[in-house]
Amino acid sequence: MRTDAVIDISISSVSLLIARSEGRSTETLLTARTQYEFAASKPGKKKLGDSERKEILAAVNSMLGICREEGAGNIYAIASSTLSQTADFPALKEYVEKASGLEITSLSAPEEADARLVANERYNILPNAVLADFGSFALKLYSFTNYMTTIPLGPLSLYTDCVSETIPSAEESDRITEAIETAFEDASLPEEGFFENAVLAGVYSQAIWQIYSDYFKLQHDHGEKIIQYKKLKKLCKYLIKDKGRTLTILDSTPELTTQIVPATILAKELLKRFGAENIVISDLGVKEGFLKEILTGKREAPGSSGSK
Repeated sequence: MRTDAVIDISISSVSLLIARSEGRSTETLLTARTQYEFAASKPGKKKLGDSERKEILAAVNSMLGICREEGAGNIYAIASSTLSQTADFPALKEYVEKASGLEITSLSAPEEADARLVANERYNILPNAVLADFGSFALKLYSFTNYMTTIPLGPLSLYTDCVSETIPSAEESDRITEAIETAFEDASLPEEGFFENAVLAGVYSQAIWQIYSDYFKLQHDHGEKIIQYKKLKKLCKYLIKDKGRTLTILDSTPELTTQIVPATILAKELLKRFGAENIVISDLGVKEGFLKEILTGKREAPGSSGSK
């Protein structure tokens, strides 16, 4: 039995997975996430300054501290494809590696896609399934038959571009919906009905499930977490117009207060676009797939204790 950790450095956050493995069987022990607050975390914005690089390093070091406390034997560091493609990344990579003792593996978009699909391969049994990953600034869609596309919008970019205060007004929510519809049209997605089933992975998937299950008072003990399109529409209407929505958001998803409404609308519009009645919520993403690839011998990557 072994305990491994994966630290994922993206354009908007640093996240952590610690898992215990025996053979090919893996159990998640702990997850954590720290989001950046600076404008340079958005694609196309100003370059990273010293203070921003230090903030990223501080987040990485915080995750390293957790890894040591939990007794992780091998610590792997990865950089998302979006971050790896920025002009600032080589300097950031050198800075973080030198200061933390980690060696960062840069993922390409196809490698990232492979990791997501490996993590969620059990959903391959669903006929004509689309796997959706909500990144802060990009929606990535995959199938198990070599379909992949990236749409340049996500919950954080929708909030930044469309919302003036913490929670969107009804008018701003309409603007979010219009932005999503336009982006879907521009992406030339397959026609309605092409995908019969939808699976949503990533940090936003868990937040959407949390507020959905809290609102409808659902108790999940075992089996798949499934969100129904009709109920999701009702939840969106509540989050857009009801006076009690602020308290619900603060109770259910305090860490994503500004992004949960855009994320929920995005999920609803995705189901609407493909004509799917339900969406399965997965708690498995790139980190889980990356680690599984290592454990199965599909990938080699340098592991570290994180010490200089």
